[in-house]
Amino acid sequence: MRQPERNRKSKAVQLSNRMGAVFKSHNLTLDTKMRLLRCYVFSVLFYGVESWTLNETISNKLNAFEMWLYRRILKIPWTARITNENVLKRMNKNKEIMNTVKARKLQYLGHIMRNENRYELLQAIKSSESISEDYKVEEYPG
Repeated sequence: MRQPERNRKSKAVQLSNRMGAVFKSHNLTLDTKMRLLRCYVFSVLFYGVESWTLNETISNKLNAFEMWLYRRILKIPWTARITNENVLKRMNKNKEIMNTVKARKLQYLGHIMRNENRYELLQAIKSSESISEDYKVEEYPG
């Protein structure tokens, strides 16, 4: 992981640690906790995500971070042998972070494509013969 990605993730971890009492609260519903997670933690994590270079290491670390957050919300101890699929089933969710990252990167590419006379980046993208090999496009469930 490069420095910008590490910084964003560490800031999101610090924020989630400060919000630990909120995530452990018995007075809040799971839906409310998820809204707070998206509002505060994910927004800190996703700041500037459009410029990240995604690779397998980064996506694995982001997926692990997402599962760590969900396990904290569900109060599952780290020693419990519960699969990620079971955690997602309990949360009634799919993995969200990587889909959001890919969607934001594609939205940013759309902005670049609309302003084609101004940006050299678009020419670099258009001249690249191997762009389809570099990026695996997966369906975004939206």
